Amino acid sequence: MKNLNLPVIIGILFSTIGLVSLFLTGQALTAAVWLSFGNGLLLSNLQFNRLNEYGQQEKQPIPKVRVYTGIFLIVLAVLLLLLQIYQDFQQTA
Repeated sequence: MKNLNLPVIIGILFSTIGLVSLFLTGQALTAAVWLSFGNGLLLSNLQFNRLNEYGQQEKQPIPKVRVYTGIFLIVLAVLLLLLQIYQDFQQTA
């Protein structure tokens, strides 16, 4: 449980909100925004522990691929949000 810092907790919360909004409202774009942002936070901030050669636990470094993928998902969430705003303005006009 020491792996859970504030960005990881927020990521879990946003991912949960996205999943629940998909099931309750059926709006895929809204759910994709929440899930993309939450999973991006999870990927870029979650660290795991391992045992070193002395038998002590230490935190593993976050691989660069996970960080880049997390950043991509966060940027994708912003782009999807802009798309949703654009579509909402098109429907009202």
